[in-house]
Amino acid sequence: MTSESEIGLQNSRPTASGSPPVVAHGGSGTDPTPVALAIFAFALAAYGVRFISVDGATLAAGPTTEALNYAVLAAAIAQAVSGFIAIIRGFAYPGYVTGTLGLWLFGFYMLVTSGAASKEFTPDALAWYVLLAVVPVVILSIPAFMHRNIPFMVAFVAITALLILLGLGYHDLYHALTAAAISKSAPSLSTAVDLVKTSAYFSFIAAIALWWAFAVMLVRATVQPKGSAS
Repeated sequence: MTSESEIGLQNSRPTASGSPPVVAHGGSGTDPTPVALAIFAFALAAYGVRFISVDGATLAAGPTTEALNYAVLAAAIAQAVSGFIAIIRGFAYPGYVTGTLGLWLFGFYMLVTSGAASKEFTPDALAWYVLLAVVPVVILSIPAFMHRNIPFMVAFVAITALLILLGLGYHDLYHALTAAAISKSAPSLSTAVDLVKTSAYFSFIAAIALWWAFAVMLVRATVQPKGSAS
């Protein structure tokens, strides 16, 4: 039997009968990554709520709120732990995805909490941390596109757009604040606000796509294929 570690994410297109294809599981246990996906989707939705109505004052006040901080921390723990367990159990590709994103999210959490409290912190630090994450995210998305897994394709595209817009938004915020400090005038934050606010829409798209994938994985895990032994 071909294991999921060999084929990565399964093709999400329906079979000729209209039912989703059966996922071949590794022989050493159940794939834990659906839990990580559900919690990561929750964190993305919390991000969207935080930034969907952002303005210049709230953007300059800080990158996150307490609710989003804890949502990111929960997602980081769930992603990292489930990723390591998935790799050990033979679910290689899902483990690579959740493990990588989990460790990145933990770093993001530390940056926007302990890091942001440092006098040396600047919005550009957050901008570059986010923008550089685009590279591993794009690489991780390749198998999803190879297997045409629609929920994950949508999620990866939305997450990539979110990272680019968030990074550019805080990069613009940094330069606006720096220019205002030099000229001793009020900063123009309209571009930064627009970029970050747009990223919130992509976070909702990514959250919906991951909850979609979560639902599909739950169904596949609980519905026994026809003709199999009970």
